[in-house]
Amino acid sequence: MTVKMHENTRFLRAVLQQDWDTYDALVGEFEQQNKGTPVAIIASAFSLAVEKRFGRTKDVGEIIRFVADARAALAEGRALPAAEAEALIFATLDMDEPGVADTVERLDIGTIAEIEGQLLFKLVADDGMSESELDAFLREAENHLERWQSTSGG
Repeated sequence: MTVKMHENTRFLRAVLQQDWDTYDALVGEFEQQNKGTPVAIIASAFSLAVEKRFGRTKDVGEIIRFVADARAALAEGRALPAAEAEALIFATLDMDEPGVADTVERLDIGTIAEIEGQLLFKLVADDGMSESELDAFLREAENHLERWQSTSGG
């Protein structure tokens, strides 16, 4: 099913579906356009997925277990820094945990996008979304991002 999506969202969709042909093609387009990684859509989708998974309970232990599971399950997981990953989830949920603000403040945008992308992959995999559910989720992330950009002037 072909769904009309922004190229940044198609990039994220390719990563989440491990569609490396589409990923490579989009990376090539981005390089020709001198564009970097589409961090805004990653952040938007990450925020929605975190809220969906942890928003009701905001259980610290559940978040710590999730990050540990993500580190164990993901091929790149060993490079996923636990404290930083947990801090990004806590910050997304506005949880006032010790050291969160300092930890997040020390991260650059590229590191944040990399960590959020890995965690998002695990969140989506755990959710077991069908292709059409993933497309709906990504459209919701696009809409969330557009609303945020229109209210923040970004």
